[in-house]
Amino acid sequence: MWKLIAGTVLAVVMATAPGQAETKRVALVLPGPITDGTFNSAANKGIEAAKAKYDIEVAVRENTDFAQIQDVLRSYAEEGYDMVIGHGFQFAEPVMEIHAEYPDTWFVVNTAQVAAEPNVASFDNRWGDAGYMAGAVAALFSKNGKIGHIGAIPVPVIEDYNLGFERGAKAMRPDTEVLSAYVGSFSDIARGAEITTSLIEQGADVVTSTGNENVVGTIQSAQKAEVLAIGTAFDSHAMAPETIITTALINMDVNIDLAVGKLMDGTLKPETYVLGLEEGGIGLAPLRDFEAAIPAEDKARIDTLVEDIRAGKIQDLP
Repeated sequence: MWKLIAGTVLAVVMATAPGQAETKRVALVLPGPITDGTFNSAANKGIEAAKAKYDIEVAVRENTDFAQIQDVLRSYAEEGYDMVIGHGFQFAEPVMEIHAEYPDTWFVVNTAQVAAEPNVASFDNRWGDAGYMAGAVAALFSKNGKIGHIGAIPVPVIEDYNLGFERGAKAMRPDTEVLSAYVGSFSDIARGAEITTSLIEQGADVVTSTGNENVVGTIQSAQKAEVLAIGTAFDSHAMAPETIITTALINMDVNIDLAVGKLMDGTLKPETYVLGLEEGGIGLAPLRDFEAAIPAEDKARIDTLVEDIRAGKIQDLP
C-alpha cells in the first residue's frame, strides 16, 4: 500500500514539475467543410500536422454559419480550451466582442488583421502576392490572352488576390485581358460553376477562383469546358490533374504551426502576424505535367518573379 501511495505521489509531482509541458487544448472553427479542396482543407491539413507535432488535444468544428460563431467560440472557451482558432475574416468581429470575457483562452483569427490585449492574435497571408504569381502563370499559359478570376464575395483577402492576379498577368503580358466576377457565396458550387462558365464563354481560357466550396464549381466548369485552371490555398492538383496547372498556395499549415508553437512556448503576443513567401505563408505549387507545356524561358520568368517577390523587388504588389 505504501508503495502504491508513494508511486501515486511521484506521478503527481512529475506531472506538475517545473518545465513539464502540459497538454494544451486547441479548437479549430471552420466556416465550411474540410473537403472543399481549398480554404478549409488547408486549415485542416494544418491542424492535423500540429496535432502530430505538439502535445495538444484538438477539436475541429466544420460548417459554422456566421450566426453561430459567437456561441461556438464561447462554448470552447467555457470548456477551458487554451486556444480557439477562427478560420476566416468573419471571425474577427465576434472574437473582438467576447475575448475579454475569457482572458485564459487565446483567440486566433486567420486571414484577418485584428489584435487585442490580452488574448487576441491574428495570422494573415499575403494574398495579393499569391494572386500576382497566379496571374503571371495564367498569362503565360493563356493562348488568347484572356484569363478570369471568380471570387466568392468581395472581401479584402479576395480583392487583394484579384488585384494581384491582374497585375501579375500584365507584368508578363501587358495586353492580357482579365475578366473578373463574384459568386455572391462561399458555398454555392452550382453558382460558382455558372459564373465560371460565363467567363469562359467570354473567352477566358485560364481561370482561377477564391473562396470555399464555390472553388469546386470553378474547377468542375473548367474541366467540362476543357480550359485550364489555377488552384488557390490548398494544393488542388489531385482534384483535376489534367486541368490544374498549379496552385497559388496559402499555407495555413504554417499559420497554424506558428500559432500553436507560440502557444506552447509562451511567446504568442496579441498582434497580427503577416506571412509572405519569406515566412513560408504563401507559395506556388509545382507545375508537374504542365512544365513540359511551357517554354523554358517562360518557366525561368516565373522562377525569377517568385524570387523577386521574395526579395521585395516587385513594386506593384497589392
